[in-house]
Amino acid sequence: MRVDKNTSDRCCVAWVTTVQYTHQQQQQQHSYHIMSFFSKDGTAQGVAKVRHYESLLPTEQQLYHDPYAYGMFPGSYIQYLMGPKSIQWMYRVFGLGGLIEMISVRTRWLDDQVIKARREQLHLKKEYKNGQLIILGAGYDTRGFRLLDLWNENNENIITSDNGTTASSSAFHVIEVDQPEVQEKKEQNMQWLMTKETNDSNNSNHTIAHLMESKKVSFLPVNFVTDNLQEKLTSHEQFSSSSDNKQHTTLSIITMEGVTQYIPKEATADTLKKMHNIVSVGSTLLITYVDQDCFGATTSTPPSSLSVKTQNMMQLVSKVGEPWITGFTPGHFASFLQQCGYQVQSDTTLSDYNEEYLGVVGRKLSEEEMICAERFVVANVI
Repeated sequence: MRVDKNTSDRCCVAWVTTVQYTHQQQQQQHSYHIMSFFSKDGTAQGVAKVRHYESLLPTEQQLYHDPYAYGMFPGSYIQYLMGPKSIQWMYRVFGLGGLIEMISVRTRWLDDQVIKARREQLHLKKEYKNGQLIILGAGYDTRGFRLLDLWNENNENIITSDNGTTASSSAFHVIEVDQPEVQEKKEQNMQWLMTKETNDSNNSNHTIAHLMESKKVSFLPVNFVTDNLQEKLTSHEQFSSSSDNKQHTTLSIITMEGVTQYIPKEATADTLKKMHNIVSVGSTLLITYVDQDCFGATTSTPPSSLSVKTQNMMQLVSKVGEPWITGFTPGHFASFLQQCGYQVQSDTTLSDYNEEYLGVVGRKLSEEEMICAERFVVANVI
């Protein structure tokens, strides 16, 4: 587990952020630039902590396993020593019971949908063997390293579609997009993990080194305030745009996880339209948003058990400097995506996966325990 100087102090601060921020700091949250969320990494570290927690559970209870999450935030050794039960207890003390499951289900859903989208692309035509996963606001996401896990003995990724079509990893690339300062931290973390992996005599795969050195997974720093996302992506050596890809044989999978609630609707629309301009028709968008009803939980209306948890969660992210400012209704979001060039295929939330994901591993939540704040959407580029 990763331990660095002052790890214990930093870990404790991270856990008690709900009481550590002053009124002056909160007053500074008054200006929102396009993609301003990506200039910070507080919630990104929080999500990494949840992925680490999930990986500390007994194998039969895990929704997924992330062997790299512990390297994405300071204090992971403290979390390891605490163990899953103590971590769950702490979330409940802060009135956030169910938050871990909401984030873990979202992670598992995205994992499944990325693999499903890739297999469906291969199923359409053999020509679609080329593909790319574009992770917008990647933060400390390790999906590019975790999901390419169907390796053969030559350390090459092979994905087989339902009709038997196969594609090697040389035909598929992952591009992580985020602010320069976040990308710098992420690359430092991955280099640290790569060194540990290389020095591990029991590990002969060297997955991180293989993927980074071959540029199968690459990092694209983008200042979302001053840079043009479309121009930055189209000039990236690993990116295949629809203009370069005349035969449209490269389909993209775009993920935008846990982002839209932190930025104005105009910023989300701008990003999605720019992506629409440069990816092929038939590409897949995997995106999450917060239900507009959650913002009603902050009114004078008597709160339900769900809305109290929602209030606690919204207060927490606000106090770490990353408040939720945007929500949609399902109908509005479908119309919003249509205007940006996408057709919704499905729109689901935690309750839709309570049995499918949590139930099968003995972690099914009661109705009172569920936080259905976020919704998960699959859409196609049209």
